[in-house]
Amino acid sequence: MSLSFDAETIWQNNGISEAEALDILKRTKDDYFTSVMPVAKALREKAFGNKISFCSITNAKSGACVEDCKFCAQSNSYKGTLAPVYGLKSADQIVSEAKEASASGATEFSIVTSGRGMTKKRELDTLVSALERIHQETDMESCASLGLMSYDDLKRLRDAGMTNFHHNIETARSYFPNIVTTHTFDEEVESLKNARKLGFQICSGGILGMGESLAQRVEFAFDLKEIDPDSIPLNFLNPRPGTPLADLNDLTPLDCLKLISMIRLVLPRKELFVCGGRELNMKDEQEKMFDAGASGTMLGNYLTTQGRAADDDINMIRSLGLEVVSPHRTA
Repeated sequence: MSLSFDAETIWQNNGISEAEALDILKRTKDDYFTSVMPVAKALREKAFGNKISFCSITNAKSGACVEDCKFCAQSNSYKGTLAPVYGLKSADQIVSEAKEASASGATEFSIVTSGRGMTKKRELDTLVSALERIHQETDMESCASLGLMSYDDLKRLRDAGMTNFHHNIETARSYFPNIVTTHTFDEEVESLKNARKLGFQICSGGILGMGESLAQRVEFAFDLKEIDPDSIPLNFLNPRPGTPLADLNDLTPLDCLKLISMIRLVLPRKELFVCGGRELNMKDEQEKMFDAGASGTMLGNYLTTQGRAADDDINMIRSLGLEVVSPHRTA
């Protein structure tokens, strides 16, 4: 028998149990739409009202990565992925893209780089310069996704004005060795702990649809609950040519909606951004992601794949009677 859900009880308990989370993923379509989605929507509204947030990224350094993440077209381990390869963009380029993102409606801008971690002094100097200018010349929160980072290097970026640190755990702890072998799940967590100690807002999520089981999708949500990020970027696999997951197509639009709702009910108070792969996997159901519990999405392109035009997403928000959050950096 399916379990029943009540938004107020979930809010007071700060989430549902693993058994309840797994139950959501096993629901029939009709049962999900009548019994789960309304609760997810109510929780999103309780936490964030009628407001939807937008983030945006720049692929600031692309390709030639020594890691072997099986979903990633930027890994040196795979051939024929067609991913662009270039070194770190200049501070001027990064700041210019940040201003474009701000003009399009983004409230957060993230600098994303390929590689195990950003450790070269010259590259860190470029990031520091870019972050200082983004802080001075825009109202956006600044963020970076730089791989495995030390406490001291993150401190430099914090002192330059960076407010948020993004680092995905990618998948459930038990499934992680099936996806990445060049570093460990605990190394992912250690970078997040370093950022937490420095007072960053933490952004951590992953990719679903990489061959993991339903139980591992639930495990992933509870791994995130233990990490306790401030926001969660939820991606759905967009299989890239040349990678080991190139032929995997594991998700339906209904699966995606259930996953959004499951994570909303596990983590009712957290920002939940639906990001990469939504166009491919959710198809014409994208506008339902907010009723399913999402409180934000990504504007523009992703790392190696194209997103929708920013105007299309903003118009979608407004057509649903929702509001776009204004920049709200506090310092």
